[in-house]
Amino acid sequence: MTQLVSVPTQTDSAPTELRRSTRVRLQTSGRIVLMDYSEARSILVEDLSVDGACLKVGDWADLPNRFHLLLRRSPSEPHFQVDCTVRWRAGPAVGVEFDRAMAGYILAELIRQPAFRH
Repeated sequence: MTQLVSVPTQTDSAPTELRRSTRVRLQTSGRIVLMDYSEARSILVEDLSVDGACLKVGDWADLPNRFHLLLRRSPSEPHFQVDCTVRWRAGPAVGVEFDRAMAGYILAELIRQPAFRH
C-alpha cells in the first residue's frame, strides 16, 4: 500500500533534508538508461515526488550523475522518461532531482497502481 510519509531531516546514511515536495513511498520497478543510451538497468524506486526520487541501484558504482529514469503508470502503457541529476549517494541508494518536475496527475497515477515489474 502506498502511503505519504514524513522523512526525517537527517539520518546516518542520507544528507540533511532539502526536499521541496512531499515524497510518497512507492517501491516499484523502473529502469535507468544512460544519457548516451549505451546501458540500461532495472532498479527499484523507493519513493517518489514531483521533483525527485530515491532509487535503489544496487552496486552500480560507476552510475553517472545524469541519466534517464523510465517509469510506467501501468504494465500496459509504454515507459515515460524523466531526466535526473544525482543529488546524494548512500550505499545502494541514490537521491535524484528531476530536471523538470513531473506532472502531478502522473504522480497520482503512479501511486494508485499496485507495484509491478517492468
